[in-house]
Amino acid sequence: MKKSLVIIPARGIGDLIYHLPLLRSLYESYKEKLIIISNKVNHSKEIYKYETFYEKIIYFENTRFPFIKTLKTIINLKNLINQFNVDQLILTGSPRRLMAPVYLSNVKKKIIFGEGNFLFFKNNKYQHLTHAEKIIKYTDDLNLPVKNKNFFLTSNQIIEKDQYSNSSVKLFITLDSHHDQNNWKLKNFITIISKIMQYDVKIFINFSPSKLYFLDQIPKEIINSNKIKFTHNENILEIMNIINSCTFVIGNETGPICLGASLKKEVHSIYLPIHTKPESQIIKGNVFYYNTKEENDETIINKIMSSVLKKISLT
Repeated sequence: MKKSLVIIPARGIGDLIYHLPLLRSLYESYKEKLIIISNKVNHSKEIYKYETFYEKIIYFENTRFPFIKTLKTIINLKNLINQFNVDQLILTGSPRRLMAPVYLSNVKKKIIFGEGNFLFFKNNKYQHLTHAEKIIKYTDDLNLPVKNKNFFLTSNQIIEKDQYSNSSVKLFITLDSHHDQNNWKLKNFITIISKIMQYDVKIFINFSPSKLYFLDQIPKEIINSNKIKFTHNENILEIMNIINSCTFVIGNETGPICLGASLKKEVHSIYLPIHTKPESQIIKGNVFYYNTKEENDETIINKIMSSVLKKISLT
């Protein structure tokens, strides 16, 4: 038995999905629930709510601060780490402001993903890989006794939101992406939504709460339809519940797409290869990818519609 503390500096929901094999492998290898210290912006308490591999999750603020405040946060994180009598500590990233409290902590075994041969140096051997691929490579490098490769969230306790609709087919459509690097044209989503609305469906439309201007660009017949529910004001746990009740998840390659794949939904992910490759591919599952540099908008729309209509015709 070995007690482990894992520090997750990553900001994204998808990043938490990519950590699942590591967290499960640690728990199953050492038969001890984990202590997790996690970046407060990634919503790990909600995403991992139904998982059994952890004892507690504590949030910390992983932000670049001025020098004096950075020193205070280093000391605070070091003190937080020292509160737990753990056998090993794993930091799954290598920001120097997080390396420092790890080095200063009294944990005997310290593992930092991406650490170089000297203090505060970084190892670039996996620099060519995506963040998801790096996490898996570093997890493999641990040579843990048990290797759990499961990227699927535990969903049997998630509340399915059937009370929203009696429709047999439900869709979750996400209109934006992290930093807007991967956004497909809004008019394309409007086209898909307008076509699907002709059938007995329920459509949940999601975007960042900071982008209320989307509502000015969406036709009133969509906004006012009883087949539509906007989810931009829902919390992450509620978003998970809604996605778990849906048949399809459609949108730009971003956090909700990773959630959909991890909840074993039929996912249609659109991405721009200029900015990113589809990291959610590592999850596997029933996911279809559309490269906007290789396929035109009309082709992508037709492929997505074909898949949705096939399911509607079977119900």
